[in-house]
Amino acid sequence: MPEQGFQDVAETLRERWDVPALAVGVSLGGRRERLALGCDPDARFRIASVTKPVTAALVLATLDLDAPVGVWPGVTARHLLSHTSGYDCELGDLRRFGDGDDALPRVVAELGGVRRWTDPGRVWSYSNAGYWLAGRLAAGAAGTSFEEALLERVCAAAGLEATGFDEPQLDGFDVDARSGALVRNEEGPYPRARRPSGGLVAPVDDLLRLGEWLLAGEVGEALRVPVARRPGGEYGLGLMLDRVDGHEVWHHGGDYGGFQSLLALVPARGLVFGGLTNSRTGGQVLRRLLDETLERSLGVRREPPARASRPAVELEPLAGRYEAPDTRVEVRVAGDGLEVAADGAVVRARPLVGGEFEVLDGASAGSRFDFPLPGFARFSSRLVEKVG
Repeated sequence: MPEQGFQDVAETLRERWDVPALAVGVSLGGRRERLALGCDPDARFRIASVTKPVTAALVLATLDLDAPVGVWPGVTARHLLSHTSGYDCELGDLRRFGDGDDALPRVVAELGGVRRWTDPGRVWSYSNAGYWLAGRLAAGAAGTSFEEALLERVCAAAGLEATGFDEPQLDGFDVDARSGALVRNEEGPYPRARRPSGGLVAPVDDLLRLGEWLLAGEVGEALRVPVARRPGGEYGLGLMLDRVDGHEVWHHGGDYGGFQSLLALVPARGLVFGGLTNSRTGGQVLRRLLDETLERSLGVRREPPARASRPAVELEPLAGRYEAPDTRVEVRVAGDGLEVAADGAVVRARPLVGGEFEVLDGASAGSRFDFPLPGFARFSSRLVEKVG
């Protein structure tokens, strides 16, 4: 059990951000500690995109990272794992492909319909579609289904005893855009065709085991090689990199179906942090608990980003409508910053040194966006094109 001060902080954050269930754990120096609020310590949550470093580990074991992938011209497996393929993130509702063994092959057969934004390697833009393709290629090389390959070659090797592709034990909760109240997520079972990008379910103990395994061997070292710049930091192969008080903090979060998750590693200090929640706002709790852990356990403090002053003449060209196949965003100038409207919500953002903007409101407060190419913005880590 973590010290009382940490538990008090966790309880306060859980109440503030309206999180029904929270499970967090820390591994340091061979010792694990965990805390569960609103659930059993062994409760299994959807870890969503924390699946990506697991898929990346499978790809490392089965594919040549620099060989062409065949479906998207000029793209390699390295591009897929680092989100630098130049292709968009989604392909509609993948439940249409069913839950049979052919679900992943069928979605890969339609990946030619995914929007191509730019040349491979030019800019970082989050792409779940790239991970579906990577998972399919790895399964083909292994001669099994994707699920069998991942569980046998990675999860078993990492000692993930309670991790699988079934449904979580808890319901996930979203935030109603009008009332702000929590509402039960009704998306239903996770689409099988999406599994390489976010299908795993696990308890917090297995999240810690995964982090320990990634710290201990060559696989984790291979994933922790910076490949591209992203808003707020860098990206390797299935892991994001922040530099905090002189320390590399490698991490990946997950967000799907009312669940939020976070895995973080500090290789130089041997620390692993794992956190699981069943609320759309849970990411705010997990990010703050990670920072609390860094400061209490390592004396490492994350400083607030440096703000910048941007005159209206610089902000006005950024205003307008931005679109991707499944995304619509409206950007307006508001005072000395920007106002962003998307998915029925409006948030404020302030300019930072280096050309990025920090979101100030709502469940995404603290996240960043930027305008990496002429005529494009990068919201929620994805390229969207200016159309008006």
